[in-house]
Order: sequence, then C-alpha cells, then structure tokens
Amino acid sequence: MRPARWFIYGFPILLLATIAASFWNSAHLASDKKNEMSLGVLGEPSTLNPIQQADGAASQVAGAIFNGLLKYSPDLEIIGDLAESWTLNQTTTFLFRDAQSATAAAATLESAKTDWAAWTLEKTEQHGAELRLRLREPGLDTSKKILSILDPSTLAPLATLRVEPKTNARELLPKLLAALPPGSVLRDWTESSAALELTADPAIAPAIEKFLAENGGGTATVGETVPFLAEPEVLFTLRQNVRWHDGAPFTSRDAAFTYAAIMDDATASPRKPDFDLILRTEAPSPHLFRVVYRKPYSPALESWMISLLPAHILEGKPQDWWTAHFNRTPIGTGAFKFHSWKTNEFIRVVRNPDFFLAPAPWLGAITYRFMPDQLTLRLAFETREIDFWGAEPWTVSAFEGDPRFDIFTSPSGSYTYIGWNLKRPLFQDPRVRRALAHAVDIPSMVRFILYGRGLQSTGIFTPQMWFFDPSIQPFAHDPEKARALLAEAGWKPGSDGILEKDGQRFAFTLITNSGNEVRRDIATLAQDGLKKLGIEVKVELYEWAVFLKNHINKGDFDAMVLGWSLGNSYDQYQIWHSSQTNPEQLNVVGYKSEAADRLLDQVRQEYNRAKIIQLAGDLQRTIYEDQPYLFLYVPEGTSVMWKNAYRIRRPKPEGGWLDTPVEMTKAGWTYWSDYFYRPEFPPPVE
Repeated sequence: MRPARWFIYGFPILLLATIAASFWNSAHLASDKKNEMSLGVLGEPSTLNPIQQADGAASQVAGAIFNGLLKYSPDLEIIGDLAESWTLNQTTTFLFRDAQSATAAAATLESAKTDWAAWTLEKTEQHGAELRLRLREPGLDTSKKILSILDPSTLAPLATLRVEPKTNARELLPKLLAALPPGSVLRDWTESSAALELTADPAIAPAIEKFLAENGGGTATVGETVPFLAEPEVLFTLRQNVRWHDGAPFTSRDAAFTYAAIMDDATASPRKPDFDLILRTEAPSPHLFRVVYRKPYSPALESWMISLLPAHILEGKPQDWWTAHFNRTPIGTGAFKFHSWKTNEFIRVVRNPDFFLAPAPWLGAITYRFMPDQLTLRLAFETREIDFWGAEPWTVSAFEGDPRFDIFTSPSGSYTYIGWNLKRPLFQDPRVRRALAHAVDIPSMVRFILYGRGLQSTGIFTPQMWFFDPSIQPFAHDPEKARALLAEAGWKPGSDGILEKDGQRFAFTLITNSGNEVRRDIATLAQDGLKKLGIEVKVELYEWAVFLKNHINKGDFDAMVLGWSLGNSYDQYQIWHSSQTNPEQLNVVGYKSEAADRLLDQVRQEYNRAKIIQLAGDLQRTIYEDQPYLFLYVPEGTSVMWKNAYRIRRPKPEGGWLDTPVEMTKAGWTYWSDYFYRPEFPPPVE
C-alpha cells in the first residue's frame, strides 16, 4: 500500500514542488534580467579586436566595449568621443634650387599679404632652400594658387621614389640617407620592412640604385612628380577622465599604439588603407595627439572613429598573445565591459561604472545571442528571448498597426550585390558583366524578395548619402539586350543550349552563406534568369565562417551573393582601389580600373563639398558602368521593439536630462543605446 499511496499522493506533491521550483527559478532569472538588454546577432563574431574584425556581429559587440577619438552625432555630424576637441591645419613646403630663390619667393608672398586671409595662410618660414607655409585649412587649392604666383624656374624638381630593398627597409634607411647628397631628400617615409618612400630630386635615382647594389640589392622606382609637399595635420585634445576597464588611464600613447598596430603587417588589419597616408604620429603630452599626413586626406577625421586599443596591455606582445589573451576577452573604454563569451551561444557585457559619461549607462548588462538565421531571430524575438528584431521585408506588414510593437523604419545604408570574380576569364569582359546586369530581373527581386520595401541599386553609394548621384539610371531588365551583348562578346549557343566561346561553356558556381533566406532566394532567381540566356549556374551554400574564411577572403569563388553595410564616407578606397586586391583585403572581386583609381585618389584629397559631390558622382558612375558587382538593391531598414520595452534618458546640451521614448535619428534608432533603460528600472534623477 505504501508504494501505491506514495505514487498517488507523493508523486503529485513532488511534481508540484518541482514546478514551483522551476517557476521560482524562472521568475528569479527573469528578475535578474529585467535591467538587461538581449540582442540577437546573425553569426558569431570572428574576434572582438576592433582593428582586426571584418564582420557585422563583431562590430556590433565591440561598439559597446570600445571608443574612438571621434564619432557621429545623431545628425551624422562629426563630434568628439575620446577626444574633446581637435584642430586642422597644413604645412605646405616648396623646395627651391637655392636659398636665394627661396628668399625671393618669401618676398613675393610678403608683397601679397592682403591675400593671406583668403588663403588661410598664417605664416611663412624659410629653412635654406625650403619655404614652409602654415595654412589653417588643409587641401591643394590654396597651395596651387600660391604656386601660380611663384617663378617656376626657381623650384627644384621633386618626385616620389619608391625603394624596395632586399634587406630590411627600416634598418637600411639611415644608411641610405647618409649616402645621398645632403639636402637632396625632402621627406622620407617607411611603408614597411619591405619598402620605403623618398620625396626627392628624381636625379638621385641612379645614386639610390648604386647604393642598393652595394647593400644587398633592390629596386628604386621614380613615381609621380610633385610641385610641393602638402602635409595636413590634426591635433586632438583628449579627455582627461577616461580609464580603461582595468583602471589604467587612457592617454595619447594608446592612440599612437593603435595606429602603429594597424600599420604592422603582422596585425593584418583590414583598416590599414584608412591610415596609409599618415606620415607620422606624435604624443607630445598624455592628452595631446598629433597626426601628420603625407598628402591631403579629407576622410581623415572619420578614420579616427576606429576603436582604440590599450597600449599598456598589448604593446610588445606578439599576435599569438593577442589571440590568446585579448581578442576574446578585450579591455576597452566603453559604456560596457566584457564579461563572458560562450562559444555558439552568446557574448555578455556588463555596465562600466567608471564610464567617462557616467552615470550612464543605465542598463546593467547586454547579452548578444548568436542566431544561425533570420527565422531563429524572429522566433527569439516573438518569445522575448531578444528585445529587438531587424524585421525581414515580408514580415513587416504583420507588425505594422499592431499595438504591441514599436516599429522603426529608415532608408538603409546598405546594398546587396552579386560579386563577379574578375580574376576568372569568364567575367573579365565588361560587355559580359553588363549583359548579366540586363539578364537578371532586379525589379522582381525588389517586388518579391523585399515586398517593395527597397529600390534598385545604382552603384557604390546609397541614396541618403549627401554625395550620391541620383541622375544615374539603373540597368533595365532586358534579356534581348543581354543576348546581344553576349553575342558581341563572342558567346554562342552550344549543342545543349549552353553558351560557348573558344571551347569554354558559360557555366559557373554562385555561392553565398547558408541561413540567409534572402541571399539564397537571390541566388535562385539569378540562376533562373541566367538559365534562360543559356548560362549554367550552380548554387552552393556555406556556413558563414567557412564562406568567409575559405572562399571570400581567399578569393576562391566564381561569383557570390553578399552585401555592404556602409558608413557615411565617400572614401571607398579599400573596396575598389586596384592596390586592395590581395587576400584578406576588401577588393575581393579583383576590380582594377585606372579611371576608378584616379577618382578614388582624387576624392580622398578633396575638401571642397561641391567638388567631392562631383568626384563621388563620377566614381559612382564609372564603377556602376563597369559592373564588377551586379548591384542589386538598397533595402529599407525596419526594426521592431516590444511596445515601451525601453525609454531613453539622455543629457541635454544645455545641461540636465531629457527623457523620451526610443526615437529614430539620422544615425539610426540605436544611437542613444548607452542611455536606454527599462521603464520598470528608471534611472536615478539628478
């Protein structure tokens, strides 16, 4: 009887107790989570080292942990972050054939002193045959105007000479300079241990070659001639109340170290091209940081939005030490500190009580949960495992008008594309690439994949950018024109209907990452559209890490479906310049164009807004007509939040606090995330 009675009475009691315990644990855990935010990210970050990461998940997490010197305001204006303020100026140097000519030029400028204000010229300094001008504003226009009033016959010839020794360039440079005639080199710059650059009279090239032949060998190449040196300078004044998460003070040493780390070949930073034009950095005091550029570089300020690294932890450590002790357990200066990383599950960051904008943040923690695909993200949102969701286009209508949700919609700063590997002979003819653009029905993609929530892309910029050229018209869906272009390029139908040329079938593999239904659908629609023209396309899907590491970064693909989420800069040197086609660099399709290279170089040296718009438009049109990508569409961005799940308490410019619902800004609805709070946990009133 006792066993039976236990089964009748004891088991239900035990079951109820278990349920009660589970309920208590669930309620207790929910209570613990209330002052936290939970976000879903597609995929798992590759690293949390901000100068090495190249994926969106890593960038999202690192953004809470680290800071840059500068950042964007809600209206996309550049404002200080770790830097309180900054100044811009430029030194322009003219080299004359002798000191007397330099003196005469200085006198000419003195006689034109009424023009100095318009030129932003502050002072001149003569050093032998050199005449240095201090300008308040960087750029080339003023220096060219000054050049026009000087006697060109008195100027010494100048050119950029690239020296590639077979021995270590850094170690060789002092010996090389000592061997050359005094004063013949105006400026030197060491690119790496393999190459250096001299700005000098090109006539010394034979002397350099002779020196190299006597010191291990190498080459010296004379590059562009230059009439003067224009060296812009940015001087940052840093905040004095910033500490790293381990308590160490943030100083200019950290900024200088971050730059050196980016430029170190061992780091393999994809951000290196943003800093290639820097001549040197200086840290004259703990809270002053000076950056001098070799030539005008108008996106310079935006490049210093990059997150900075702690020199006191990483300096002098090899890369394998970074991997083992920092890249997965980083130390930053941000509003949140790294707490834990559980592989394939989540990364958790916790409130930094010593944040330099304290008392914020208001939240106790943020958990970034890794999701394999959009369906899992949606389920996680609907079950409140995560608090926000970037809704897919076909799902938006289900949330619109539902009083349980807040919806945030804005034009996207991203575009989706099919990238052709231009190292493959199949895609090297621009007529073929244009034919493919006419063959794929992009308007139908916008209609059926985006449900009309987007527009056809016309190239490398998106419509909300101030330098976007709206006059560029997208390629029309025109299969007959596609057939004509393919025939013009020599492709004819074979016996099985597949196009052939010189014995090669027009067949290739189109790859993308698994778990992304939109990209899979794009690949399928492209496959169907091209099949009608006699082009055989095989579609393959790969897990994200494999897709990126084994195929994209190595350039091992025929064609791929991907997208770019862009900032607000017109400088796309890293993505499109012909020098950026090596493995691990961002010009993964191998695009090379002299016209595009020239425009990329010009636009990043231009400071005049109207000229930037003109150059950016020319660049956009040049690349769009070349079609190294099949530019598909710019989606509309829509995020969904549970109604009133968060509010914002942020500082007013004039002092005090402003309490508002979560709001959309030009920089996105997440801009004030450091000041988010849950209404059930209101921040203290001060």
